[in-house]
Amino acid sequence: MITSNDLLLVQRIVEQGTLTRAADSLFLTQSALSHQLKDLEYRTGLQIFERVNKKLLLTHAGRRMMETAAGILPQLSRLHEDLLAYKKGHLNTLRISTECYTCYHWLPEIITRLKARAATTEISIVAAATQKPLQYLLNGELDVAIISESPEHPAIRTTPLFTDNLVAVLHRDHPFVHTKKTLTAADFATENLFAYDVQVSTTSNHFAQEFFREVKPASITRLQLTEAIVEMISAGMGVGIFATWVIAPYLKQKDIVTLPLRSPLRKRVWKAAWLDKNNPAIPLFNAAVKAHFQ
Repeated sequence: MITSNDLLLVQRIVEQGTLTRAADSLFLTQSALSHQLKDLEYRTGLQIFERVNKKLLLTHAGRRMMETAAGILPQLSRLHEDLLAYKKGHLNTLRISTECYTCYHWLPEIITRLKARAATTEISIVAAATQKPLQYLLNGELDVAIISESPEHPAIRTTPLFTDNLVAVLHRDHPFVHTKKTLTAADFATENLFAYDVQVSTTSNHFAQEFFREVKPASITRLQLTEAIVEMISAGMGVGIFATWVIAPYLKQKDIVTLPLRSPLRKRVWKAAWLDKNNPAIPLFNAAVKAHFQ
């Protein structure tokens, strides 16, 4: 088994150039370092260094170990520093996810704002939790989820962040643009609807399930990216349903317009959901999201 000490040994020999200087940097005698190197070569059954004109050169196996050392040792050093910071209460983590793929484009700006106020907070986006944010939250794999549903679990705390409205998105020359002021589900019965490629059971798809409960679109084409859906609508190949804040950046660039939906479900309240009462980064994050949408 290769250990971090083995990787450090190889790294120091390469960096220092000689066994003597490498031993000094590790506070070992040269004989002790030589013994450790021989033990490593015995355990691996491979030669790590070869001598050429009194120089120590890495073999193929040695170069592979050096490459691994360059990746792993800095991570171990950072882990050690982080654990000490945790012990002293100087470092927090914040793992974020949302129930909507289209939310992720505005998170970087919010994270930048948050880092300015909480420099020691380690922030990560857990995209894998997008379709099941509450499950990840309850499993301890997430610190805060941005959701539009109302969780029933008593341990989950929530606070409203912002509201949005869902609107129909059509090509500017679509007949509906000139004949209708609002659209109902029945208006989509002759349309190809572009929608996100997500599981039917996800909360992000709740609106579509309820809105089209009685009347279905003529067809549904599922795509993963907002940009791809917008391009299809702009080409006159169908219609879509988006939140106003999602589609707004595209309205000036593409041949598309929006029409209101005639449904009480069109308005959504987005919330932050979390479990940990003692994570100081969570209220800072919530405040940053609210400030962004104000």
